[in-house]
Amino acid sequence: MSRKKKFFRNSIIIFSIVFLLLYAFQKYNSIIDIKVVEQGKLEDVIKTSGVIIKDEVVLKAKCSGESKYYYNEGDKVYKGLYIADIITANSSQQIDDEIKLIDEEIKNIANRGKSVITIGSGSGSKYSTYNQTELNNLRAQLVKAKDSNKIPFYSPKSGFVTYCFDGLEDIMKFNSVDDIMPERLLNLTTDEMNTFHIRNINSGDNLVKVINNFYYYVVCVVSNEEAKLFKENSYASVRFNNDNEKIYGWINNINTDGENSVLVISFNDFFYEIYNKRIVDIDLITNVHEGIIIQKEAVVERDGLTGVYIKDISNIIKFLPVEILSSDDKYYIVSQGKIISNGKRGIIKIEDTYYNTVKTFDKVVLDVDKVYEGEIVD
Repeated sequence: MSRKKKFFRNSIIIFSIVFLLLYAFQKYNSIIDIKVVEQGKLEDVIKTSGVIIKDEVVLKAKCSGESKYYYNEGDKVYKGLYIADIITANSSQQIDDEIKLIDEEIKNIANRGKSVITIGSGSGSKYSTYNQTELNNLRAQLVKAKDSNKIPFYSPKSGFVTYCFDGLEDIMKFNSVDDIMPERLLNLTTDEMNTFHIRNINSGDNLVKVINNFYYYVVCVVSNEEAKLFKENSYASVRFNNDNEKIYGWINNINTDGENSVLVISFNDFFYEIYNKRIVDIDLITNVHEGIIIQKEAVVERDGLTGVYIKDISNIIKFLPVEILSSDDKYYIVSQGKIISNGKRGIIKIEDTYYNTVKTFDKVVLDVDKVYEGEIVD
């Protein structure tokens, strides 16, 4: 092959490669990312931490020995149920003391108070919430326990059994929740432990908790400005720990001190999901906006108007103003405008001018830098 023919052939090959590269680049550059928009919802959310305050009773050991539990974590028990033992060689005298207290309460049953049972506490009124049948059953169980060197423990109320302790049981009291102020909730720390597998027990150690499963509180700190979004004696919409389920609580109190406020919210639902927790992440949902949901990168400013580019049925790029209702990190919710007739575009008013706006199933352009008004695209 002559040098001239070889040069001509190489030139053709180089030209073809360059042409194909330019074509591929132009083709790639002309691909426009488009999203079909639909109806959606966005929430206005205040993210904060909530402290759960439960109607709970802690049973503590009044002697040293080996513990034995008869119910698992999260089991439901009823009042007076035999739930635990401490096995000790010195139980006989303590059991006799308990029987004596029960006998006194049986005699004075007409004057019962409202205390609860805690074996070995020495309190003369601790059996006062039990009726005569319950007291008789407890007495029979204690008499039987004398022969086995066991100190029995009975559930002081109906509810859930838990062995999870956090160190805040004596600080976050159920009966004083309405008086909690912001300072009390700041910098709270927990000291968590689980007693279920601890067998060697010393006097004063925590054994088990029984928690009322019908009613609990969540208290949380918000700014005073955020607190203005809520009202006492009204409902609050809440989510726990990024769970998808939204539940409703009743705002009992809003306690303000300095720059912050405490929302005291009561609940009677969702308890089993959080009964063994103390501090949880919560979302306070203050508003829900409904409209057309659009990705943020699709929204541009043009001629003093905020709007989006759409590709219409004729593949022509058009700019449509939008009215933004709400946003989060990724999306805007925009108004569909006033609908004059079905299937037609809604109309929005910006200052003194009316504009057609986006509607459901519009093809909205995400690559806004690749298009212009009136352009015809594939």
